[in-house]
Amino acid sequence: MSKASELKGYILKVLLLVAIGIAITEAIASTGKLKPEFIFRLIPPVLFGTFSIVFHNVLLNSIKGRPQRFVGVFMGLTGLKMFVHLLVMLAVAFLYPYLAVHFIAIYAVFYLAFTVFEIVSLMPLVRTNGSGQQP
Repeated sequence: MSKASELKGYILKVLLLVAIGIAITEAIASTGKLKPEFIFRLIPPVLFGTFSIVFHNVLLNSIKGRPQRFVGVFMGLTGLKMFVHLLVMLAVAFLYPYLAVHFIAIYAVFYLAFTVFEIVSLMPLVRTNGSGQQP
């Protein structure tokens, strides 16, 4: 599978996951159990979707050159992603303390969902060793 078609398929899956996440979050919010305004319920899925697509593209590029670099790039991107997400949660917690618990709960669920999704999506790429052939 070419890089372009792999990325298009991945983007469609990410958009579907984002849409499902927004729908579930809105359904829970309609019950009154989530207090954040709509924009704060929208930040996590949009941020996770954007990061996921960008990081997946970088990982696809790292696999094509030298597959040995993949592990280093993956670990670096994972560390960077965790740091950025931590900064977002801290910023919201300090700037809007009344929203902190609800926002961080939403954020944690999206973090778990997208982490599992990203790892499952990367498994076929790692198995084929970046060349389309089994190792």
